[in-house]
Amino acid sequence: MAIRDQHDQQLYQKVTSFFLSKKSKVFVEKILISIGIILFTFHLILYAGNLYHVLPFSLSSTYFNHPLNTLYTPFSFILIAEVYLLIYYLPTSFTRSVGKQLEIVCLIEIRSVFKYVYDTENSKLWPWETPYFLHTIAAIGLAACLVLLYRIRPRREARLEDADLVTFIKLKKMIAMLLVIYLIGLSLYSFGHWCADILGYLKDPNHKVSDPNSIFYGEFFTALILVDVLLLLISSWYIDDFGITLRNCGFVISTIILRLSFNMDGWYSVSHSWFAGLLAVTMLLLQQGLKWRSKAVEKQTD
Repeated sequence: MAIRDQHDQQLYQKVTSFFLSKKSKVFVEKILISIGIILFTFHLILYAGNLYHVLPFSLSSTYFNHPLNTLYTPFSFILIAEVYLLIYYLPTSFTRSVGKQLEIVCLIEIRSVFKYVYDTENSKLWPWETPYFLHTIAAIGLAACLVLLYRIRPRREARLEDADLVTFIKLKKMIAMLLVIYLIGLSLYSFGHWCADILGYLKDPNHKVSDPNSIFYGEFFTALILVDVLLLLISSWYIDDFGITLRNCGFVISTIILRLSFNMDGWYSVSHSWFAGLLAVTMLLLQQGLKWRSKAVEKQTD
């Protein structure tokens, strides 16, 4: 029995090391950035070929009618790297994971600025009348929420007995590993769906090329909501602290609101993403307030 437990422990260490170690983190970041640079160069070549009509086919104006469109490609891989980092930090810090969610949405807004900024290249419009203004404001608001969130984030979120802490972290790492596998499968599916749309467009110019992110981020955040709820239940088993439970409930609601914002347009989407960020900050402040109050009561009773 002891040999079997030791074998299971070694297998667990190997699997977690493969997906969630610091070495794997550095490797994944380098690979994604390298792929982003290669595809950015390829995107530029396709843009030039489409511009000078040297290609045997025409490409979609959505991604190939301006050099700034090529910035969309490397930012997409930076975002995928951020999604992996979200999963990487999930076993160690719920707050850091929520911060990564806000970072991802913030980067999506910044990428949208590059997508729409060329539309006003030769127009006479005030900044607030341009299509990129909304995304710029959205990114600034989310960045402000991130500053507050990381400023008030506690260094250590809970005190557990050593045995409980080890078991709790093991469970979170197992869930994170499953999420990494889901991320890989979802990335391949989204990319395959986009390639199929491109082939459909080459055959029929009237065929609409869908944004792969509409599938990827929506489905990923749906899975993330389920994972957050599961982690909330597990943390309630190991942590007897109302402040942390309240905060984690608020974080789950924040993730749900971020997910809803993906299906909205304009100020509706921006207001929901801002509200999600402010809710996360508010819940963290409430947790800190409850902790300070608890310490004050303990001092009075001593």
